Amino acid sequence: MGEQSFLVAGDQIGLPALIHISRAHSQVASRVTWHSHPEYELIFLLEGATAYEFSDKKAVELHGGNFLVVPPHVVHRGFHDMHAPSTIFGLALNTARAGDWRDTTFTVQDLRRIRMALEKGSRNVHPFSSSLRWLVRRLVEETSHFSAQPESAESPAIIRALFCAVLVEAMRQMLRPPTQPETFVAAAVAFLRKNLNETIRMADLVRHMGFSRARMFDLFKAQTGQTPNHYLQRLRIEKAQEQLKTTNTSVTEIAHATGFSSAQYFSTVFIKYMGMSPSNYRKASQEARLQKPGASPTR
Repeated sequence: MGEQSFLVAGDQIGLPALIHISRAHSQVASRVTWHSHPEYELIFLLEGATAYEFSDKKAVELHGGNFLVVPPHVVHRGFHDMHAPSTIFGLALNTARAGDWRDTTFTVQDLRRIRMALEKGSRNVHPFSSSLRWLVRRLVEETSHFSAQPESAESPAIIRALFCAVLVEAMRQMLRPPTQPETFVAAAVAFLRKNLNETIRMADLVRHMGFSRARMFDLFKAQTGQTPNHYLQRLRIEKAQEQLKTTNTSVTEIAHATGFSSAQYFSTVFIKYMGMSPSNYRKASQEARLQKPGASPTR
């Protein structure tokens, strides 16, 4: 699957139940500004990691292999620059009028259940099941094909069918209780966060969790879309960002404080995720901070 971005309106595929369907790939630092939608939005993170902040200050981290439900008229923004690169697939729904769903497989009773699931699952992170992962990827592939070749006669019907299947499987995920693998991954993430300043070896995580290395890696990647090593690296970059923005600590000290073996390696990894060096990131953050009324310099 390529990294082409697209946005297809529901009307283009004969599906008024859908406002639009989209995919965006962020390879370097970028920020989605404050905005809201008139209806529910499902955000599927296909790879990478990002975070969403809501106007009431609640923030939600989202990692590859998980999805988020954003409720109607709730102002929010995406922090792609915290955890770039990432690939996001979105479904903006139109659930206000039952008549817009007449050309789908759903009955009026089904629509009520969908609304209930969306309301219950709002602003929470939900994992992909294996079925949902496959369905989402097929929907992405087919919509990407239609975006490139809108004259395709078969694609709209396939997209409509896949949309219904994705929505049903997502609803199941939102309504079911957490499974053991999800609980396991949450415990593994907590261990990584707790020991972020230390030199963490994967053998330490394996021993702490009590699984074989192969089993642990399989479970972790299935739930987060990343290996434990990759996830840990992102956590370290996130912490380094905060220190670069809020302190005058040297880049070398920050590198060691966040578990990197050298300042050079830290800079290489930082550029990979953020698209700029730690020094340039600090400069840009401080300039942005000083532009705010009443802002004070970093400590």
